[in-house]
Amino acid sequence: MNRLFRYIAIAVVALCGLSCSEQEPAREKPFHIYDRMKYPGKPDLSEWKLSPLELFYESALVTDGEVDHEKVAAAIAKTKESGVLAVSTDIESWYWASNGRSEGYVKEGLKEIFDAFKAEIPNVRIGNYGVPIGSLCILRYVESMKDKSEEEKIARWKRDNNRLPAGEVCDVLYPCFYAMTPDMEQWEKDLATTVAYIKEHYPDKEIVGYLWPQYYDWSTSPYYMQVISEENFLAMLEASYKYLDGVVLWAHGRSHRDYDSPKIDWTDERIQGIWRAIQTFVERHDKNIELDTNKQ
Repeated sequence: MNRLFRYIAIAVVALCGLSCSEQEPAREKPFHIYDRMKYPGKPDLSEWKLSPLELFYESALVTDGEVDHEKVAAAIAKTKESGVLAVSTDIESWYWASNGRSEGYVKEGLKEIFDAFKAEIPNVRIGNYGVPIGSLCILRYVESMKDKSEEEKIARWKRDNNRLPAGEVCDVLYPCFYAMTPDMEQWEKDLATTVAYIKEHYPDKEIVGYLWPQYYDWSTSPYYMQVISEENFLAMLEASYKYLDGVVLWAHGRSHRDYDSPKIDWTDERIQGIWRAIQTFVERHDKNIELDTNKQ
């Protein structure tokens, strides 16, 4: 069903009893939905206010753990060509304790990249995936955390974090909120806890969370990379709307971590359930969801 027909259906419901006074009040800031889903056959979703986002993975920016200026220049050129101002980098190895990267290194490394972008694209809005803190939604299900108290889990989550200062050099904060289980009540609690913690340190920063329409690829998880149900994904979008300034819908499109595995097609009924959840969400909050059309 295309958007026009769905809106006609909504209008009929409205005429059957919804008054203007019941309409959703405007948010102080618009809510953005950025689309980085790589399901084959996915059409242009801008009609539904899904916005483009330039995303550059570590291999496109770094060589042997160090900033590669030639790669960064190529990423900048690609961004200038697209005209898109919303940019996320994704350098994760700097977070790993085994690399011995300090808080200062993570911050300065990202600053070096971001400054290069801003020198060429002054009004770019840029941040790095997973800054300023890791995913509580994932950590609590890690084997070593299984028998820990809630206080111990929260303390570990806050302590093992060398990326908090890097938030200072980000225009946008991109925390990860990938789901590990269908327990949406716990997932929303972790979302709220994470946002509250981030706002303690960065009260004025835009927070755009990464969502994956599949459960996280933790090897021992019984839900390993299964597609989330329509109902649960809609619940994730609604909770994100309550606490965040926007979301990045990310998916590499595979049903397995193996990059040689076949991708899940956009027409797959499981993915169409995700799409129905997105459509329902946009229809509910249409006045406050904004297509990011900012261009250079």
